Order: sequence, then structure tokens, then C-alpha cells
Amino acid sequence: MVDANGRAQKTYLANFPKAPYIKRSLTALSPADLVCKAGGRIDILLGCPPCQGFSESGKRDPCDPRNRHMSTFARIVGYARPKVVALENVPMAAESPQYRNLTSLLDKHYRWNAMLGNAIQFGSCQSRQRLILVGFRKDLGVSPEFPTPTHGSNARVFSYSSGSFRSVGLHLIEMLGLTPSTQRLAREKLLHWTESLGAQPSSMVWDSIGDLPNIGSVQAARLQHSAWNHSPAILRRMGRIREGAQWSGSQHHFSHSYGRLHRRGFARTITGFFPYAGCGRFWHPVENRSLTIREAARIQGFPDSFTFLGQTKADARLVGNALDSTFASICYDMVRAALE
Repeated sequence: MVDANGRAQKTYLANFPKAPYIKRSLTALSPADLVCKAGGRIDILLGCPPCQGFSESGKRDPCDPRNRHMSTFARIVGYARPKVVALENVPMAAESPQYRNLTSLLDKHYRWNAMLGNAIQFGSCQSRQRLILVGFRKDLGVSPEFPTPTHGSNARVFSYSSGSFRSVGLHLIEMLGLTPSTQRLAREKLLHWTESLGAQPSSMVWDSIGDLPNIGSVQAARLQHSAWNHSPAILRRMGRIREGAQWSGSQHHFSHSYGRLHRRGFARTITGFFPYAGCGRFWHPVENRSLTIREAARIQGFPDSFTFLGQTKADARLVGNALDSTFASICYDMVRAALE
């Protein structure tokens, strides 16, 4: 593991104390240094470059310095030639020159495939669009094949757009947030993409967080399930918002900001700013507070056994920057099948 975030390092090692971990920016390590520190060989290379410079919710600045991490990843692939390569990012990263350079490199030495998917389609309660790329070195003799969606069905789920219950299958764009640019990208870039849903019922918010103990109890404290401190003004404002609704002044802010989740709806994408009411639809469905560390972690798929160093905004950023466990499981299963 290589990461420049000291909080991430300490948290990871608190849960996996024997794991090798280098606290350093990849831009400060040459590919040769990295291979040397890995013992002379890298078999599996996993990367989650920063997405802010590619995201539709940001400025999509092609000169964003964080975009260079995609190129750094490509350089490591070119030098180390691992057996397996996997990368995660936001869908619009596929339009970047850095991504095109990476895939051009992969064409020479790998059989690779890229998927555009929503975590909802694979069992999560979180509507989170992601680009997942997996490549197998050609000498392995196998090609990566993504699974078909397992969840979704035609169950009726609360829609934040209409304020009513909708069939996921009949209102796919509305329920899963597939923007026109995302759909165009999927078709033009020939990504593995399907609008189909699986037969299993969709998971909803309450399936993930409904059985947590009451805040203030000993059991809740053990799970790091405690409320954030909110200003009286925020509490008054949000106290007037019904389940699944949104403060009327939020049209001047981010999409879904100052919004309550619905117990029978999907969670919106968890970001590192979920403790703040104005940064997304992060307000608890029925209680007057934003999601706790443990609630957000559960939505992302963390097991309750995973502990955080505290319940701070720095810990919240670690949860928001994580990959939904449904996508992580897909990559794991594909990689294991290729190497067994």
C-alpha cells in the first residue's frame, strides 16, 4: 500500500497491522523504487487516482495537477508489467488524455476491459457511478469479463426527483442518475455497460443502517456511531424537512444539498463531506442530524469490525474516498479467477 495521507496509513495499519505500507506520494517514487520496495516484483497493481479533476461535479480542469496521478499509474504499469492491473475512477476520466495513454499502453501487453457501472446494480444501497478497469497480462491467457448486474429488479424505491415511489427499471435514468454525458461516454468509448438490472431486490438505505443501536448507548459508542455537532441554525433548518425532501433554498448549492435521505430510497454518493448538511443529501432519514461515521461506512460497505482512529472530519474523508465494496468485490473475484 502506498498513500501520502498519514491518517489513512494509521487507520489501515490499525486494522491490518502486518500489511506493508509506504507513506509517500507516488510522484516522489520512481517505478524502479516502488518495485524494489515491493521485493523486486509486483504481481497485482491496484490504483485509485484522485478523481476531482475528472468529475462532472467539479471543474473538469485538464490542467488539474491531481490528474497526473493517472499518468504516474501508467508509468508504473509500463515498468513493472504486473500480471494484473485494476483501476477505479469517475466515468468521465475515460475522456481524459491520461486515460487514453494508459489504455494505449495496455493494448500492447494486456487484455483489458473497462466497466461503467452503478453500485446499485450489484447490491449496494448507494447510487454511485464508477469506471472500473481490469487488465490481465497477455501471457496469462485469459480476458477479464465483468459480471452481469445482480440487483435492481422492478421494486418501487423512493425517488428524490419526483418525491414518490418509482420502479427502478422503468425510471433508470432518474433512479440511477445516468446523465446524458455518461451514457454517451459509455457508448462512444465502448465500455462494458448495461442498463439491465438483476433479479434480486434493490438494497435501500434502511437495509444498511436501520439496525444500528441508538446513539448515546454503549453499543453505539463501540461502533463509533455518534452524532456530529451541528449549529442551532442548521438544526432548525433541517428540523423542518420531511423524510426524503430537501431544503427549498438548496437550488443555490450542490445537487441534493440540505436533503434528507429516505429509508426506502437509495443513498446518494458518499463523499468526504457527508458530515456537512450543505454538501449533499447526507441528512438522516428521520433523525435531526447528518450520517454518522458508522452509517456512512456501512453504506460504503465497510464491515462493523473496521475501526477508525476517531470520529473526526479527517476520518469522514477516508470513508468518502473509499471504493464501494461491491466494486471492490467484483475486482477481487475477477483477479482471483485469473490467477488461480
